[in-house]
Amino acid sequence: MSNEENEERKDIDMDKKKFIKPDGGYGWVILFVAFSISFILDGCMYSFGIVLDEIKTHYNATQEVANLIPSLNTGFLFLSGPISAALAKQFGCRPVIVTGSLVFSLMYFISPYFPSIYFMKFSFGIVGGISFGCAYLTNFIILVDYFDKRLGLANGLTMSGSGLGNFAFAPLTEFLIGKFKWQSTMLILGSTIFLCAFLGCLLRPIEYYYKKVRQTEDIDDAIDSNEEPKKASFIVKNLFNEMTNFKILKLNTSFLLITLSNFLIFFVYFIPFIYIPIRAKALKIAQFAWLIGIIGIVNIPMRILFGIVCDRKIIKPIHMNSLCIFVASGCMYTYFYLTTFYSQAVATALFGMAAAGINSLTTPYLVDIVGSEAFANANGILNMFRGLSCIFGPFIAGFLSEKLKSNLYAFVFCGTSLALAGILSTLVSMITIKSKQKNKTKSLELNSM
Repeated sequence: MSNEENEERKDIDMDKKKFIKPDGGYGWVILFVAFSISFILDGCMYSFGIVLDEIKTHYNATQEVANLIPSLNTGFLFLSGPISAALAKQFGCRPVIVTGSLVFSLMYFISPYFPSIYFMKFSFGIVGGISFGCAYLTNFIILVDYFDKRLGLANGLTMSGSGLGNFAFAPLTEFLIGKFKWQSTMLILGSTIFLCAFLGCLLRPIEYYYKKVRQTEDIDDAIDSNEEPKKASFIVKNLFNEMTNFKILKLNTSFLLITLSNFLIFFVYFIPFIYIPIRAKALKIAQFAWLIGIIGIVNIPMRILFGIVCDRKIIKPIHMNSLCIFVASGCMYTYFYLTTFYSQAVATALFGMAAAGINSLTTPYLVDIVGSEAFANANGILNMFRGLSCIFGPFIAGFLSEKLKSNLYAFVFCGTSLALAGILSTLVSMITIKSKQKNKTKSLELNSM
């Protein structure tokens, strides 16, 4: 590149640093799209446990074999993080979300017609999981481009789409299966995911506003087109180096413990969404789908509440995280023995509150543990461990329930893994308290000198 082009590039970079994010305007369209995509994708994912029982019966599969479908899907959802981030930086969020939505909806269309459940594991589990991740995870990246001062509000509203989707899609899925076959239900759900591709088309890149401010579209386009291959390789290399940099696990004991805690949480996190409807159906509870919906609707206000508590610094995020994990564990240990709809509804509501904390407190406690500078690296490692654990947990739960002839052991397995995760999180809480006391002692010593 010539010296002139270098100077022009520096000028453009300087203008981008000075650029004030819209924090509204077309950003509200972006927020609506992000909320809608979260509503549809999470709604379909969390209600899949209702469809899974029909898939198991259709293919005459064991529970552990059937459970591999959603566990592969969610596992590859998390593992696709580096891929979706690299693609978004290279091509922009809009084409990644549109393509991811199209591929994921296609998996819903073709998977029910495979002659074997093992083909479905590949199509819906692996390909579906990666495409799901590209559409879902990239959905949050573009919010950061458009929002600054209102980013917390934008992120909270987008995440609330997940809870509303959970609440809405569970009874919808139950209705569709009762009215049609599970294959037709998958086609209808796939059609709703197909809508995400159209919604994604509304995601105008933030570069549009950079160019508008600069009023030098020709120069900007020319330089970007010349550097595209170089930028792509540089971004992919950087992402790979960051995702394979595990030094922080050795240097930060608290982060190591909380990573292991998250591994154990997500080892069993999706098991309740599979076994709660299975258990309710076994007890002939007609409103079994509403139990999953309760988790979703409770999630919405609790995520906002946990955010407010964190912002006001009433209690450390890691302490609340430890409490939430133990509450979730208690719900799973007792759930099998609850035999009425109302008792199960209370348990699912408590689990929904705990799940809201487990999900929404991750960013605050990670910043406390590793600091904002190391956050990206730490968050990448954490998601990688979550993705790996998601794949195997439901399979083990299915194996235990099949071999021991009772779904009780799936709930016990879930409760035990969460209890161990809670113990590890509590150790981090204790380290945090000890560190705070040490800092106070040092501060007093300095003041007395």
